[in-house]
Amino acid sequence: MSEHEKPDVPEIFTKKASRQLAPRELEERILKFLASRRLCVLSTCRDNVPRSTPILFCSKGFTLFMAGEPGLKLGNINLNPNVSVGIFDPKSEFSNDLNDITGLQISGRARLIGKSDPGFEDAFNLFLRPQAWSEHWFGKMIEVIPDKIELLSMALKLEDYAARQIWTRSVL
Repeated sequence: MSEHEKPDVPEIFTKKASRQLAPRELEERILKFLASRRLCVLSTCRDNVPRSTPILFCSKGFTLFMAGEPGLKLGNINLNPNVSVGIFDPKSEFSNDLNDITGLQISGRARLIGKSDPGFEDAFNLFLRPQAWSEHWFGKMIEVIPDKIELLSMALKLEDYAARQIWTRSVL
């Protein structure tokens, strides 16, 4: 390449956009994305040792629910309820279209819900599994209440919005 030739850089990388979505629009986009996904990565930590676990989830509003089998993640949450959850759109994994890159980074607090705890049946029922399964299941439901959700969507630049949008829980 000569010194006068410019490298072929996709416009999506060089386009400057800082405009933020209106709060209601951001919430609608986040809720739509959550409703369209079922798999996430739950990250927990114990003694400064992080652990990330792929796990199925269901959402009810902004709250996520996961069916946790006994393991390190449940022990980690018992000791440290601060968690991070990553969710991405799998179509971007093998796509050459950079506009397909979309995902959520969620920071919040987790709570473990056992069979005898209020809310267990409601959370279990979100997974649309036979009721008999809950009677024989020995895990716990994991409820994650987000404090902050970061939406990354490169396609937002096509609408002249910043690719990174941040939602935070209102404290009343």
